[in-house]
Amino acid sequence: EAFAVVAIPMLAAAIWWLPAVVFLTLLGIIVVTAADEMLTMARTAGAAVGRWLPLVLLVGVLASAWTVGPSGMALAAIVTVLALPTAQLAHPRSPDGALNAASIGTFVVLYVGFCAACLGWLRILPDGTLGIRLLFFFLVTIWIGDSGAYYVGSHLGRHRMSPRISPNKTWEGLAGGTVAALAAAAVSKPLFALPFDWPHMAALAVIIAVAAPVGDLVESLVKRDTRVKDSSSLIPGHGGALDRTDSLLYSAPPVLGFLLAFGLLR
Repeated sequence: EAFAVVAIPMLAAAIWWLPAVVFLTLLGIIVVTAADEMLTMARTAGAAVGRWLPLVLLVGVLASAWTVGPSGMALAAIVTVLALPTAQLAHPRSPDGALNAASIGTFVVLYVGFCAACLGWLRILPDGTLGIRLLFFFLVTIWIGDSGAYYVGSHLGRHRMSPRISPNKTWEGLAGGTVAALAAAAVSKPLFALPFDWPHMAALAVIIAVAAPVGDLVESLVKRDTRVKDSSSLIPGHGGALDRTDSLLYSAPPVLGFLLAFGLLR
């Protein structure tokens, strides 16, 4: 996979050696691109949703979340919820499709924005280098879990998780992915010197193993509804930015929530 050979070392270097602001900038560019793909999918399906206002609001959500914190993101979310329906007043097609367009725009900004904000917080909330090590654990566990799910599902999969949305995902694959994620967590604890005890590491692995395929299913749901195969053709053979980040984005909030709920970030 030529894309993986190039992209993974670049991502690892950006996380490990470069300041957090560089990683957040790269993440912001990727998720804004992913959000733009989702908006384009909606317009292809006939929604009268705009492009630039939702993307500007998304940038505001991310910038506020990563500079001010949760209160900043909450303020940006309030602005989003008010601005997008108000903007429909000036749309030439209004009132036709106004509710649909305002709802889609708000969903895209808040869904992608909140998930991406949590992913960025995994890097910047912990003290010292813990954020770097935690982010590596998060990414490695998702990728290894996904590989385990694919291998087991393709060879032993019989019972489909969601036949109408994604026929290739099976419960056997989920089990295989969970085992692979647990193995990744077992290796990651000493490798990245994570200060979490083994039960917490196992819980994080299970959360990631379950959330990652659900995130992929959520994106597949949107693609099925809008009648598209890939979110875009940005990456030849791999689809778009949304196709590559759906599981990462969806998994970040439950992982961050678990860490905060058990007081594991310090």
